[in-house]
Amino acid sequence: MKPRVLLVDDDVLLLRSLGRILRDEFEVVTAESGEAALQVLFDAAPFAVVIADMMMPGMDGIHFLDQWKFLSPNTTRVMLTGQAELGTAIDAVNQGQVFRFLTKPIKGDDLRLVLVDAVNQYELVMAERTLLEQTLTGSVQTLVELLSLFDPKGFGRTKEIRDLAVAIAEKFSLDVGWDIGLAALLARIGWLAIPLEIQAKISRGERLSPQENEMFLRAPEVGSNIIANIPRLQSVAQIIKYSTKNYDGTGYPNERIQRDDLPLGSRILKVVSEYVNRLQVRKSKMVVFSEIETGAGTKYDPDVLKALGELIHVPVSEAERHVLLALDELQPGMVLADDVYVTNNEIAVLPMGTQLNLLHIEKLRNYSLGTTLAGPIMINKIV
Repeated sequence: MKPRVLLVDDDVLLLRSLGRILRDEFEVVTAESGEAALQVLFDAAPFAVVIADMMMPGMDGIHFLDQWKFLSPNTTRVMLTGQAELGTAIDAVNQGQVFRFLTKPIKGDDLRLVLVDAVNQYELVMAERTLLEQTLTGSVQTLVELLSLFDPKGFGRTKEIRDLAVAIAEKFSLDVGWDIGLAALLARIGWLAIPLEIQAKISRGERLSPQENEMFLRAPEVGSNIIANIPRLQSVAQIIKYSTKNYDGTGYPNERIQRDDLPLGSRILKVVSEYVNRLQVRKSKMVVFSEIETGAGTKYDPDVLKALGELIHVPVSEAERHVLLALDELQPGMVLADDVYVTNNEIAVLPMGTQLNLLHIEKLRNYSLGTTLAGPIMINKIV
C-alpha cells in the first residue's frame, strides 16, 4: 500500500504538477485551502505526510499545520515556503510544528527525497506508539483489575466507560482515542486517597461536609498528579485533571479554562462517566440521557452529548415525549415515564406508568427527607 500524502496549496497548477510527479510512489490527495484540507482529514483515513504552503488565503500554513498537529499529531508535517518567508518558516520548525520546510520552486526529485524521509519518520512514530500502547495498556489493565478487588463497584465500570469514551473520540475522527482510553481506566486512582466511609457516603448520595466535599472535588487532581510522574502519560494526566470540570468553566480545579480550551478527552470523559454512573440507578438509557442533556452548554459539551446520543441510539422523538421535573413540580394526574428509585437502591419507590395522586406525591416527599431520590423525575408529556 502506498503512503498517503496530502498536498495543500492555493496554486492549482502546482498541485496538479506535483501530483503527477509523486503518484507512482505515493497516494496523493490535494486540497486548495487549509479549511478544505481539514475537511479531508475528517472524511478520509490518516495521512503519513501533509505538505502545506506557507502563504494561503484565509488560513495560512502555520495556523493550518498547528490545527493539524492537534487533530492528527502523528502525521509528519512539511511546510512549503517562499524565500521571503524563511524567518517565519524557521520559527515554525523551532516550535515543533513541522518536520522540514522546502523553498519554492522545488524540483520533483528533491520533493520525493523529502517525502521518503517524512514517511520514514511517520512509520517510526507509529511503530513506537504501537509498542507503547500495547505495553502501557496491558500494564494499566492489569493494575485496574487488581484495584477492582478493593473497589469492585467503582473500578468495575471502567471498561464500559473506556469503550464508550473511545467510540465517541472516533466519531470526532481524532487520533486521541488511546489517551482517552487510558484516562478512563485510571480516572478513579485519586479516589483511593478518600477514606472508605466517605466513599460510601458518596455512593449513597448522602450530603457531604465541606471537608468531605473538598476531598471528593480534589480526587481527579490527586490522580492526575500521580499519573503525571509516569513517562509518556502527561496527556492522560491532563485529561483526568479536568475530567469533572464543567464545560462553562465552573467547578474544580479553580482555573480559568472553559469550553473548547478544556481537553477534548476531559469533556468526553465527563459526559461518559456521568452517563454510565447514573445508568446504574436509573436503568433506562433514554431517561439518563435526558437528564444529562439538560446540562448541555453548562456542565457538558453539546457536541459530545450529541455523539453520545448517536452511539446509544436514543431516538429524539421518544425523548421529546417526556419531561424532567423536580419533586416540587409534580402534580396529581401526571404519569411517571420511568421508575423512581432511592439512590443506589434496586427497589422502586413508585413504578413507571403510575398516575400520580396526592398520596403518591406525599410519599415521594417523605422519602426525600431521609434519603436521596434518583432524580429529576421523568413524566410523560400531555399531548
